Amino acid sequence: MISPLAIVLTKIFSRGFYRANASTLLFFFVVVASYAIFMTPAGTMSHDTFALYELIVMMTFINNPVAMTVIFIAWLLYTVKSWQYVTGQLTAAENGFLYYSSTALSKFRQLRSWWWMQFVIALPITAYGLLSVVFGIVYHHYLLPFITLTYLFLLITVSAGLYVWLANRLSAGTPAAISLRLSIRWKKPFFSLYLYHILHKIKLGAVLTKIFSLFCLASGAYSLFSGNRHDSRVSGLLVLTAITGHLYLIYQEHRFEVMTLAFSRTFPYSRNRHFGYMTLRYLLLLLPEIVFLAATAPPLMAILLLAYALSALLCFRGLLYWVGLNMNVYLPIVFAIYIGLFWLIMYGYLWQSAAVMLPLAYGLFYTRYYKLAPVE
Repeated sequence: MISPLAIVLTKIFSRGFYRANASTLLFFFVVVASYAIFMTPAGTMSHDTFALYELIVMMTFINNPVAMTVIFIAWLLYTVKSWQYVTGQLTAAENGFLYYSSTALSKFRQLRSWWWMQFVIALPITAYGLLSVVFGIVYHHYLLPFITLTYLFLLITVSAGLYVWLANRLSAGTPAAISLRLSIRWKKPFFSLYLYHILHKIKLGAVLTKIFSLFCLASGAYSLFSGNRHDSRVSGLLVLTAITGHLYLIYQEHRFEVMTLAFSRTFPYSRNRHFGYMTLRYLLLLLPEIVFLAATAPPLMAILLLAYALSALLCFRGLLYWVGLNMNVYLPIVFAIYIGLFWLIMYGYLWQSAAVMLPLAYGLFYTRYYKLAPVE
């Protein structure tokens, strides 16, 4: 039976964590769900082939130690993000009653209540762990699913122990908080301000985006077509999906520019210079993908795919100058463009579509930079 303290902690911290991170969690759910649901009718693969593709991806999760390590790192970052939120809320004045009410219980009862609270926060990753166990039992892969459940149990238990320790220290008047902010100070060129904003405010979203992006390039989907791995259509589709996974960072950049750097439009910088800064910023943002493409693709193909990725990023970014901070409009438009680009790639128009997206991105930027859509 769930204790009263566990119910209170869940209402205060678990629900608060989901509300505070709703946009990030919803975005990644939409990306994964859209990729899993809508790729079937959009592609030229049969349903049986696509089912085999999904099975290979899932089997990569449960029997590939490298893929599992990447996932474990992502889960650790998610857990650390929850630590930051919970410890921040523990120091809030309105939650001060917890110092005296919760710490009056035994340490074991405190641990049990905090464990349930953290379990609710970890439900998105716990669901994957349970799914991996089901697949592991069905296909007779037992070791990594068992390690997965053990790892999840340790993450939740360590988190609960940390909260008990912090709550008891706070009840004794000893402050203890966890901070993920970087204390390093160095010069920050204007074009790099958003990159520092990522490190300062949206580290978790950026890391998850990069994991998704690199997984699109290196997952079992790439192995499925290993006989055609140098086919520009296959590589182009993987790059397009990886770039579409950056929508969260693209949207946050526009929000940062509109909300925080609105004064920058008064700087004596030409629009061409701003567009050059944006291009340089995205090149730095794509460094992990650039390294991966340079290591796995022929030089000419890597350059073509990088040009395509950069054009797609700039095009998706340029749309925001037209649409504004309206995600309900932006996402359907991007999805429609994604489907169109998908078919262009399937018919072999990879570099041609890149040649169209780049001037389109520049045109949207140039004509709308000083005519931003109103913030709703």
